[in-house]
Amino acid sequence: MGSDPRVVIVGGGPAGAVAALVLARRGVRVTVLESGSGPSAKVGETLPPSIAPLLRHLGIEGWLERDGHLRSQGNRSLWGSPEPGESPFLSNPYGEGWHVDRQRFEARLAEAAQEAGAEWRWGCRVERRSDIPAAFVADADFVADATGRSSRLARGLGAKRLRYDRLVGICALLSSPTPAVDTYTLVEATPEGWWYSALLADGRLAVAFLGDGDLLRSFPWGERLRETSATRERVEAHGYGTDSPLRTLPAESSRLDTIAGDNWLALGDAAVSYDPLSSYGMASAMGSGFYGGHAIADMLGGRAEARLAYLDVMQKACGTCLDLQREHYAREHRWPDAPFWQRRHAPEYGQGTL
Repeated sequence: MGSDPRVVIVGGGPAGAVAALVLARRGVRVTVLESGSGPSAKVGETLPPSIAPLLRHLGIEGWLERDGHLRSQGNRSLWGSPEPGESPFLSNPYGEGWHVDRQRFEARLAEAAQEAGAEWRWGCRVERRSDIPAAFVADADFVADATGRSSRLARGLGAKRLRYDRLVGICALLSSPTPAVDTYTLVEATPEGWWYSALLADGRLAVAFLGDGDLLRSFPWGERLRETSATRERVEAHGYGTDSPLRTLPAESSRLDTIAGDNWLALGDAAVSYDPLSSYGMASAMGSGFYGGHAIADMLGGRAEARLAYLDVMQKACGTCLDLQREHYAREHRWPDAPFWQRRHAPEYGQGTL
C-alpha cells in the first residue's frame, strides 16, 4: 500500500456520500462512482429525531431548515386497533423529525463530500469490481459497496443476499390544490399489509402500500386505498389526486452473508436493509456511512481491529431492528388468518432467511 491510500466508493446515495465526506475530512483520497447522472426524485423519506446528533456531528443539521425540508410533528398509527394512536415528537429530547426531499438532500450530501475533497463521478455504473474503470481502481487500496439493496459490487465479490421476507412498497405521489398541513407520519394496518403516508415540503403526499410481493399479483391500489379509514380520509379531505405513476420498490429486510472482505466492505442498504416500518431507512444508511468511513480510514492507517468494530456495530443494529420489528408486528392481531400476518406472527419470522 502506498503512502497516500485511495478509496473507491460505488454508489452515491446517503451511505456512500456520508462515507466519502468522513474519509475526505480525514485526509483520505476518495472517489465516488454513481450510476445516475444526478440525484433522482424519490417518493420521500422521514428522518427520525434520533438522527439529530449525527447531523450535528457532520455539520449538516442546518441544511434541513435552509433547504426547505418539512418538520415532522410525530407518528400516528392505526395498529392493533381501529382507533388511531399518536406519538408526538414534542417531548423527544432530540426535537422534531423531518420529511425530506430525497433528491435535494442527496444533492447536498454530494456537494458536501466534494467540498471536503472527494472526487465525484456521475454516470458510472458498476456491477462488480472488475467493472470499475482502470483509471479509478489501479491505485485504489480499498473499495466500498454503497449500491443499495442490489449490493452489486459485494455480490460480484462473492457475497450472497439473504432475505427475511418478501415485502415490497407500491408507491405514489399525490398532489392537491389545497395541501394538508398535518405533518404526522401515518401508518395504517390492513388485512393485506399496511399503508404509509407523509406530507412533503412541496405539499404533495407520499402514499405507499406495503405488502408481500408474492401475495400482490394484481393489487387494486386505488380500490384498497378507498377501503382504509384514516389514510382515505387524509387523501379525500384535501382532494389529493395521483401526481405520478405507481412504482413498486423492494422493501424487504435483508442483509449480506458477509459485509466485509479483503480491502472491501458494504455500506448502508448494501450491507443491511430494513423494513420501512422500522423508520431506520436513511438514518441507518447514514449511520453506516459514518461508521464505515471511519473504519476504512482506520484500517488504512494500520488499525486492523476497525474492521471487527464495524462488523460489531452493524450486527448489533441488525439484531436490534429485527427484534423491534417482530415485536411491532406482533401487536397487530386483528387478522390472524391473513397470510401476510400469519407470516409475521410465525415463530421463525426474522430468525431465518428465504
